[in-house]
Formats: sequence, structure tokens, C-alpha cells
Amino acid sequence: MTIPPRVRRALLLKGLGLAALGLVFFAVAVGGLRADWSLLARVPFSLFFAALGLFPFGVSRLALFDALFGEAVEVAHAVALQPKQRRAGYSLRLPDGHFAEFLLTNPDEPIVPDARYTVVIGRCSRVLIAAPRREE
Repeated sequence: MTIPPRVRRALLLKGLGLAALGLVFFAVAVGGLRADWSLLARVPFSLFFAALGLFPFGVSRLALFDALFGEAVEVAHAVALQPKQRRAGYSLRLPDGHFAEFLLTNPDEPIVPDARYTVVIGRCSRVLIAAPRREE
């Protein structure tokens, strides 16, 4: 399966935005090293912000891979999570234990907690590419 061009563009924008956020954290870390503070203050400050930058930068590559290569997979038996868990950013639990999420928000009808769905997701990012189809 392939990811439609509209979704690939959205994944590209999301990936670039996350990469930019990671670079901002790295810039703050470098700025901390150049500050006029004591070495004892500069090193932990810079290490903290460099570590914060690793997460968005690392996640951005998954979205960028899907945007560039456009590979999608269909997964059956994904379980919709409870609203409390969805607020944490997860939308559906896949059979392999990973999670699938919407690109930004759910543009389609709401998913029903604990219901099973068949989903089409990006191979790397596990972002939903199409509306989830409820299983009977």
C-alpha cells in the first residue's frame, strides 16, 4: 500500500516541524555551553537541553521516512483506547503492543473505546493514513 500525496505532505510538514524543534533544543544546549556561567552550571544545562532535543529529532525521522518512501501497512484487530489514554497521545493499541495515532486530530467519526478496528498506518511512524474501519 502507498500513502496518498496529501498525507505524505502532512507527514513531511510534521517531520520538519519536529526536526526544527529538536534543533532549537540543540541550539539552546550550544548556547548554554557558550554562556558566562561556571562550568558546573553550563555542562548540566547543556546536557539537559541536548537530551530534550533527541526526542523530537528522533521522532521526526519516522515521519520523514514515511513522507519520502510512502509505505503503508494494514493492521487488523487494533483496539481503541479509553479517552484518558488517548489524551496521552495514543489512539489505538496494535496487536504487536505498539500504538497508532492520528496525524493531528481525528477528522472522521469518533472511535469507540475498546472496539476493534482495522487500520492503515505508515510503516515507520504508525500514523493513521485512512479512517479506521470498525470490525464486527
